Amino acid sequence: MASMVGQATLGKEELLETAGLMVEFTRARGDHLYYLDENGKERQVLDLVGGFGSTLLGHNHPELVELLTRCLAQQRPVHAQGSRRQQASELKQALADYLHQHSGERYKIYLLNTGTEAVEAAIKHARYAYAQRMEAMSDACAANARELQIRLERGEIQIDAPLLQQAERLLQHEPLDHVDALLSAVNQRNLQALATAPLMAALPYAFHGKTLGSLALTWNRDARLAFVRNNPDALFVHEPSQFLAQLREHSVSVYQFEFQPLRLVERRLPRLAGLIYEPLRGEGGILELDAEFRTLLQALREHHPEVALIADEVQCGLGRTGRPIESAAQGLPADYLTFAKSLGGGLCKISALAVRESLQHREFGMLHSSTFAEDDLSARVALRSLEILQRDAVAQRCASLGEALLEGLQALQRAHPELIRAVRGRGCMLGLELQDLSEHRSPLLASLAQEQLLGMVCAGHLLHAHGLRVLPSLGRRSVLRIQPSAYLQPADLQQALQAFRALFETLAQGNLQSLLAHMLSSGFTPLVLPAARTGSGAESLAPAGSATAVERIGFLAHLIDAQSLREWEPGLAGLSDEQLSELCSRVQCAMEPQLIASRRVRSPLGREVELRLYGIMMDSESIAADIRFHRAQQIRRQVQHAYQRARDEGCGLVGFGGYTSIVTANCIDFEYEHPPVTSGNALTVAASLAATRSSAARMGLVSSEAVVAVVGAAGNIGQVQALLLAAQCRRLILLGRPGHEARLAQVRRDIASELLQQPLPSIDAASTWARALREWRQAQQGTPDLAQLDTWLAQQAWVQLSTSLDACREADIVISASSSPQPVLRAEHFATDRPVLVCDVAVPGDVDADSVQALPQLRLIRGGVVRLPMAPELELPGMQLDPGLIFACAAETLLLGLSGIRADFSKGPVRPEQVREIEGLARLHGFEIDHEKRVGAF
Repeated sequence: MASMVGQATLGKEELLETAGLMVEFTRARGDHLYYLDENGKERQVLDLVGGFGSTLLGHNHPELVELLTRCLAQQRPVHAQGSRRQQASELKQALADYLHQHSGERYKIYLLNTGTEAVEAAIKHARYAYAQRMEAMSDACAANARELQIRLERGEIQIDAPLLQQAERLLQHEPLDHVDALLSAVNQRNLQALATAPLMAALPYAFHGKTLGSLALTWNRDARLAFVRNNPDALFVHEPSQFLAQLREHSVSVYQFEFQPLRLVERRLPRLAGLIYEPLRGEGGILELDAEFRTLLQALREHHPEVALIADEVQCGLGRTGRPIESAAQGLPADYLTFAKSLGGGLCKISALAVRESLQHREFGMLHSSTFAEDDLSARVALRSLEILQRDAVAQRCASLGEALLEGLQALQRAHPELIRAVRGRGCMLGLELQDLSEHRSPLLASLAQEQLLGMVCAGHLLHAHGLRVLPSLGRRSVLRIQPSAYLQPADLQQALQAFRALFETLAQGNLQSLLAHMLSSGFTPLVLPAARTGSGAESLAPAGSATAVERIGFLAHLIDAQSLREWEPGLAGLSDEQLSELCSRVQCAMEPQLIASRRVRSPLGREVELRLYGIMMDSESIAADIRFHRAQQIRRQVQHAYQRARDEGCGLVGFGGYTSIVTANCIDFEYEHPPVTSGNALTVAASLAATRSSAARMGLVSSEAVVAVVGAAGNIGQVQALLLAAQCRRLILLGRPGHEARLAQVRRDIASELLQQPLPSIDAASTWARALREWRQAQQGTPDLAQLDTWLAQQAWVQLSTSLDACREADIVISASSSPQPVLRAEHFATDRPVLVCDVAVPGDVDADSVQALPQLRLIRGGVVRLPMAPELELPGMQLDPGLIFACAAETLLLGLSGIRADFSKGPVRPEQVREIEGLARLHGFEIDHEKRVGAF
C-alpha cells in the first residue's frame, strides 16, 4: 500500500492554511466580502468565487434579505411536513413555467435541499423508471409464455425438433427436448436478465456531488476512489463515437416467441438507465461540451429514448452562463434537469429536480422525500430569486459581463502565453488555466505545480496582495474559477483584471518573495531579488554525460537548514532564516518528495550510473520536532513515499541520507522488498577518519599521542569511529547525552571486544595505549576475559565516558557526529592553550562555526565529505558543498552503484569490516575520502 503524504493527509482547513486562504470573513454584500486584519481594521475583498456559483445575485441581496427577515418576523413555518406547502407549490409552478418558457418542455418539479440531493433524486428516478420498464417487460414475457401454452393447447402450433434446436443455439442451453424444458430455460434466462442492475453514465471531468450515488458519477479520482472503487454500475464516456456500440455490450437479452412463423427471438435491452452531463463543466475546469459529446446526446435521444438524459445545471443554470437554460441554449436533450446554488439567491439551501412530464412517475414523490425540503423560508426566497432573475434580465447581464471579462483575460493570455494555457467559459462562469509549470526554471514553482498547489498559492497571493478572491477548480487545480455576480460593477471588473495582470507579472519575473509574501508573518517586505537563474527546470535536471540509458540509483535527502533551501531555490535568497523556516513549516505538510536533480557519474574503471536525488521538503529542525512530538510519523511517511518513487522510476539501489536513515533505524525499520538500500554510514565513518588523520598531519598533530573525543558516541557512526580509533590514540573520550550512560558503557564493551579479537602481534604499538594494551594482554594467563579488559579500559582511563561536553576541553581532536538539529559545541567547549582539530561530521553541523572564529588555534573541518575527481563539476542542489564534493552517505550510494553491488550494504549497525571494505572500493574508483573541507578560516 502506497504511503500517504502531502495533500492526501490534509484536511480542507489545513490545505487552505497552507496556501494562506484561511481568512474569516465577517460581512458580505454584493460582490464583496469583508474581514478584519491583525489590527482589527475591516478589509474589503472582491469575491469572484461566488459561493462556487451560488451568489449569482450577489451576497445578501437587499430584496431577499428583506423578504427573509419579514418571513422570520411573520414566524412562517419551517417544519410543517405532511401539510399543504403553498409556498413550495408556487415555487414549483414558477420554475416549471420558467423552464417551459425557455425550453418549450413541460416539467414536473421536485424540491430538495442541495445540489447533490437533486442529482441523487435524478439518479433514483432514472433507476426507478428502468425498474418499471423491466417489470413491464417481465409481464410481457410472462404473457408471451402463456400465449404459447394456449396456442399449443388449441393445436394452433406445434413444437418440433428444428424449433428446439434453434432455441438450444440461441439460449446456449442443451438439451431442450420438450416444451416444458424450453419454457423453463426461457423463463430462467429472462428472470436473470431482468434482475440485472441498471447502469448510469457520465462524462469525463464531470462533478455531480459527494453523496455516494453522485460521487460514483464524478470524474475526479481523488474525490471518488476513496469511497467508490470499481463500481460496476457506473460508466464514463471516454470515446463518445464508440459509446452507442458499447451500449450493446452493456445490454441484457430477453427471449420471446413469435408465432408467424413460430420461432424464439432475442430482444436486447440497454442496461443504461440514464446519462448525466453538465452543459458547462465547472469543477472539472470550466469545460464546454465538444461536438462529439453533443452528437452523442442527440444520438441517444434518437436511438434510445427510454434512457434518461439528465442535464446537471446545479452550477451553470438559471442564467449564469448568459443563457436562461444552458442545455436548451445548446440544443441538448434534457429529460431531467437539476438546479441548486443560484436558486436560493445566495441565502438559502434549496435545489430542484425537473422531470419531463411525459416521463414522471407520480408515486416518486412518495418514494423520495426530505425532512427539510419545501420549507416556507427557502421556497419564498427561491421564488423571489426567480422573479429577480427575469425582471433584471440576469442572463443578459451575465452575457455582457462575460464578454468583457473574456476580452480582458484573453488579452492577458496573449501577453503571457508561457503562463496562461487557456481562458474559457461563458457569461459569469469562466476559468483561467495556468500552464504546466512543472519544468519551470524555478524549482519551487516547479514543485508547487507538480503538487497542484500553484493555483492555491496564486489564489492566496491575489487575496492578500490585491484583495481579490478566487479559488481553483476541485477537479483541475490549475484552473482559477471566476464566478462573479450578475451585478459586477465596471470598477470591480477592472480591479479583477489589474490583479490578474499583476499576478502574472510577478510570475513572469520569478518574484517568489512577492508571490509568497502572504504566507509569511505580517509586516514582511520583499527584499532585493537575486539575479535570475537561466535555463529551465528540465535543463537543471538533465544528466551530464552521454545520452545512452544507464542504470539509475536513488538517494534520499532532506533540507538541512535555511541555507540549503536558498541553495535549492535562489529566488528565496532574500528571505531571512526565520522567514524561510516559517515558509518551510507552512508548506512541508502539503509537499511530496521531489526529484531535485539527476546526475551521471562515470568511474575511471568505465562504469557509469545516473544518481537521482530525491528531496524531502522538511528541514532538520522540523524532522527533529516530528521525532520528538509525533514519533516521526510524518518523516517516515515521506521516506517511504520517496523510496517508492525511486523504485517506480527504476532505481536499482537507494541510499538514505541524513535523518532518513535515522528514522528508519539505518534502513531496518522500513517496509521494502526491492531495490536494496544503504544508509551510507560506512563511507561516512571512513571519510571522516581519513580526513581527520590527513588534517591532523597538516597541523603537526601526532594522532597516536592525541586525546580524541567522539561526540555522539552512542550513535552508530560515533560507535564505529570509536571502535576504529581504539588503541590508535593516547586515550578516547566517549560523549553522549544525559541518560545515554548505559549505551556509552556498551560502546566501551564493544571496544574491548574489538581489541580482544585482534591477534597480539598485529596490535600497532605506536601509541602509549597500544603499548599498554600489549603488555596487559601478555600479562594475562589464558584467554583474556572481556569483562576484565572492559574494567581495565575504564580504570586506566583509556576509554572515558562522559555526558558533559566540557570533557572536550581535554581533547586534541574532537570528532562530532550527533543527530542534533542545532549546534551543540561552542568555543567554551574547546581547549585554548594548544592546537585543536575538530571534525564535524553531523549534518546540520554540531559546531557553532561563528562562536569558534575567535579561537585561532582551532581548525574546523567538515567530515564525511568526499571529492570526486572524475566529476569535478558535479553539484547537488541544497548540499552546501563546492562542485566536485559530495557527502559520504551519497558517495557510498554512488560507489555501490559504480561497483555493480545490488545488495543491502550499510543496513543496520555498521561494522568495522564494512568500513574497511567501502574504503577499499573508494580508493579503487578514485574517490578522495581524505579531502579536507575547511569551515571558515581560523
